[in-house]
Order: sequence, then structure tokens, then C-alpha cells
Amino acid sequence: MSLFNTLRTGASGLGTSSTSLGVIGDNIANLNTVGFKRGTATFADAFPSMIGSTSGVQTLGNGAVMGGIRSAFAQGMIEPSGSPLDIAISGAGFFPVRSGNQTLYTRDGTFGLDSEGYLVNGGGLKVQGYRAFDDTVSSVVGDLQIATGPVPPAETSAITLDMVLASQEDFSTTPYGGLTLDGASISVEDASAEADFSTSVTVYDSLGRKHDVVLNFEQTGPNDWTWSALVDAGDTDVAGGVDGMALEIASGSVTFDTDGNMTAMTQTPTATSWLWPGADAFAFDLDLGLDPTGNPGMGQIRMVGSEPDDSSSVTSVDQDGYGVGSLTAVNVDGSGKVLATYSNGEERTLGQVALALFPADGGLQRVGGNLWMETSASGEPALGVPGTGGRGATAGYSLEKSNVELENEFVSLIQAQRSYSASASVVQSADETLQELVNLV
Repeated sequence: MSLFNTLRTGASGLGTSSTSLGVIGDNIANLNTVGFKRGTATFADAFPSMIGSTSGVQTLGNGAVMGGIRSAFAQGMIEPSGSPLDIAISGAGFFPVRSGNQTLYTRDGTFGLDSEGYLVNGGGLKVQGYRAFDDTVSSVVGDLQIATGPVPPAETSAITLDMVLASQEDFSTTPYGGLTLDGASISVEDASAEADFSTSVTVYDSLGRKHDVVLNFEQTGPNDWTWSALVDAGDTDVAGGVDGMALEIASGSVTFDTDGNMTAMTQTPTATSWLWPGADAFAFDLDLGLDPTGNPGMGQIRMVGSEPDDSSSVTSVDQDGYGVGSLTAVNVDGSGKVLATYSNGEERTLGQVALALFPADGGLQRVGGNLWMETSASGEPALGVPGTGGRGATAGYSLEKSNVELENEFVSLIQAQRSYSASASVVQSADETLQELVNLV
């Protein structure tokens, strides 16, 4: 009876060793599989047999049985890739991907766009995430669709200046205040030459076309200045407008205290009716640090003395309009946001990928194609934004490589081979002994 038990024991050793070799071979075969998690075969001793002895009932082992194949979810090395939509996870979490009504999970971030603009994996499954509308990310998880079309233009509504105005020694005469800026009497160039300081800024109309607005400043008192905004009348539809001639579209005043800080500012649009052809009526707010009601703004303007080294200057100028922009670059940040850059310099958030956390990663069921399926052992997934709630961070232009270490697999391979050989020797010895017993009988 014990010889047959020995055969069974040796055979179980052959089976467990074969399984180990299969798992190790699978690990090695997936050495270069993106997001692959190595497996480890686990075993347990078989239910023993009860035998009698002079000291009472004893147990005799019956070899080993398969305990399971456990996946090791250790972090794999993150390597750069050439695609902006390749996404790697550094830390915990899985990308949820959907096929019909079934959601599966993966660490393989080799993603791209399908013909409808949905973010999909290599098998065409749709990545789950948060869509963005007008640069605002939704809070609802669903199929992540990325808009790749151009950005429509935006009309300039505000001009912001950081500048210094140098006080003039003689401001008793103000020739600029007597100029006729009706688009037919004096050129933009000559009007700017008459001002104490002049600068220009490029603005955009409602059609996204560029235009130059010239801002002229004239000192009218020890702490008082006026300003005037001019455009080329030839670009407008103003009656009698001539190319190159100055048309005033807005004007106002600026007042400083004795320390050179601005204390008041006014702005008045022109009474002349005008348009850039085909576009909406143009109006803007000039931000120099205070608005006409005295509220602080983003700009900053100061008045300084008129020493030889002091001169009026602009340190920065900004405006909030832009023309039509085509998509030039895409990247994914640490929070999973898909960020787009356009040819007009604008940046937009196109969406945000979601990550799933499980109570027990080890309970996930491997289904092939670098995919996992939730089970009762894994628990239900919790979806959220990367970098929150224990979820890992994401990185674009990157992929997580397999966490298989070839050196360790070779060590395990040698151990499994020796175990197989030893079990085979047990079977062979039991067989030879049984054959000898048969011959004796």
C-alpha cells in the first residue's frame, strides 16, 4: 500500500513541478509585455492518509497539491515612449476599460484614439474617465472622448499693462489734446509722435483676426495723465476712414499720488460708430491696476521722476483674446488630465482618465490581453482621480514595463527543474521496487 502511495506522492511532485515550470515560462515569455504582473505558483500538502503504528494512529503525507497562482502586483519600471497617449501608473490602481456592458481593468497604458475620438486600448476597449466641456472636467465617469478639433477664436475684452510713466519737465502745453482723431485728419504714426509715451498691443476681433491698438499717454499736470486708444481707420468701416489715419476708440485719464502710485483711472469709449468689417462691436477694459470704480486689477502702473536715467517703459503687456488654434501637442499630467496645446498658444483640458482601486488586488482574475476582471475575492472597484485616495500618479509619454526579473526567474527555473528530477526519481524508485515485488510473487 505504501509503495502505491509513494507513486502517488512522486506523481504529485511531478505535477507541482510542471506547474511551476509553466508559471515561470509564462513569466519569462511576458518579460516585455507592458503592464504584466509576474505569477507565482503556490502549493499545499495533500490530505494525508491515516495509518496505524505501535504508538497510535499516524498520518502519512500524499504529496502536494496546487494551491493557486498568485500575481505579484509590484511596480514595474516606467520607461519613456513615443506616444503622448501612452500612460503609465506609478503606484496603485488600474485603468478601467469597457467592452459593451463589461468593465475590465489593466495596467497596460498603450492607448490611442479611435475614429470617433474615444480613448481606447490596443484591443479597442474604451478607457473610462471624465470628459471635459469648455475646459471644465465633468464629475461623471464614462467612455473618455477626446476632442481634437480646433479652438474657436475669442475676442479681446481686456488689455493689461505693467508700466512706468516718467514725469515730464514741461507739461504746460498739451498738443496731443488738440488733435482730431477721427480717422481722416492725422496718421497713427504722427499722433503717437505727439504723445509723451506710446505703446501698442495686438488684439483680436470676434472673427479671430489680429489688429493693432496703439495706446498713447500724455501728461497734463504734475500727477495727471490722459490716455488714448487708436486704431487704423483703414481697417474699419468708419465713414470717411483713410488707411493709416488714427481713429480714437477709447480714452481716459490716470491720476497718481505724490509717491507715484495710481489713485484713480477713467475710461470712456468713443462716440463714433465703427466696426471691424464682419465682426462684432469691439470694446475692451484697460487694466492698469485700478478699474474706473477703484477696484484693484492685475495691471500695475507707476509714475517716476524725470531724471536722465528715468524713462517711460512697458514691462509686460497682456490681452485675453486669441485666434483660431489647431491642436499641436497633447500630454497627460500626474492627475490623469489630458492637456492640449494649440497653435495660438492656448492650453485646454480635454479630459481626465480614472483609476480603479480594489480592496484586494490578489483576488482579480486574469483574463488575457493584459486585462483583469473583478471577482468576489477582489471586492468592488472604487473609481477616482489619479493621485487621490491612495491611487498612483500618471505620466504621459510613458509605459509601465513588466515586473518580471529575469535573474530571479532563472533561479526559480533551476529549483523547479531539480524538484521535477527528484520527483521523477521517486516515481522511478517506487516503480522498480514494485516490479521487484511482482517478480518475487
